[in-house]
Amino acid sequence: MSRKAGDRRTELLSAETGTIRKKWAGRISVALTYPNYYRLGMSNLGFQTVYRLINDLEDVVCERVFLPEQSTKRRNSIRSLESGRPLVDFDIIAFSIAFENDYPHLLTILAEAGLPLWASERNTPHPLIIAGGVTSLLNPEPIAPFVNCFLIGEAEAILPAFFDVYKEHACKEDVLEALAREVPGTYVPALYRVSYAPDGTIAEFLPEDDFPARIQRPFVRDLSSCDTRSTILTPNTTFDNTCLIEAGRGCPHGCRFCAAGFVYRPPRFRSRTNLEKSLREAA
Repeated sequence: MSRKAGDRRTELLSAETGTIRKKWAGRISVALTYPNYYRLGMSNLGFQTVYRLINDLEDVVCERVFLPEQSTKRRNSIRSLESGRPLVDFDIIAFSIAFENDYPHLLTILAEAGLPLWASERNTPHPLIIAGGVTSLLNPEPIAPFVNCFLIGEAEAILPAFFDVYKEHACKEDVLEALAREVPGTYVPALYRVSYAPDGTIAEFLPEDDFPARIQRPFVRDLSSCDTRSTILTPNTTFDNTCLIEAGRGCPHGCRFCAAGFVYRPPRFRSRTNLEKSLREAA
């Protein structure tokens, strides 16, 4: 890591309140990666929520990674924020992708981490590359050749089962096959054949062997069971030192131009009592 990058990392961390630090020994290590700049990633409530959910698991440690503000085009130049470790040191690199315009940044991060871009060229010693976020619910196929596994569903409903299965297998191929069979919402592109019609739409989506023919989306049925609010406060975001709190998920109106009314069905809202509790704790 260059001195300039190290100084910037120290500057960002020193301005934060609520940073989670855990020891690595004996834990699965996850690099939660937002494929854009720190200011944008830390303004994303979903990204912050996944950071907390993963760190809430006793046998997992999760650190954050962002697109560098200045690209160095050097191998192993991208480091985690909390410990400054290179991405190749992590067991899992988990991309949280909110916008399709960030798809190219996934490749930039893999390249500057010194990792093969194509999933087919990465083997067991390499970190497992997974991706989630609203773009995975919409259409994961544009980046399917580069990702080992997509988590298509809501984090609260899928992450515990994902890690339960992950820690049972040492071989990457065994992990991916077990995830595809046992964890609803897991899409492993290597285990499916996708063909396209002349107009670019998907003509066929066929599983290899006996894997699920349709990816089921796990979701939280009672949103009041989730305390979804900012984990970390910092002035270095679009919402300067502001605690974001989720009041509802999805939308009942279903406007044709908006994804939220379709990918987050059914629309759910937190109870007034639950929201008041979150507000008091945030204050």
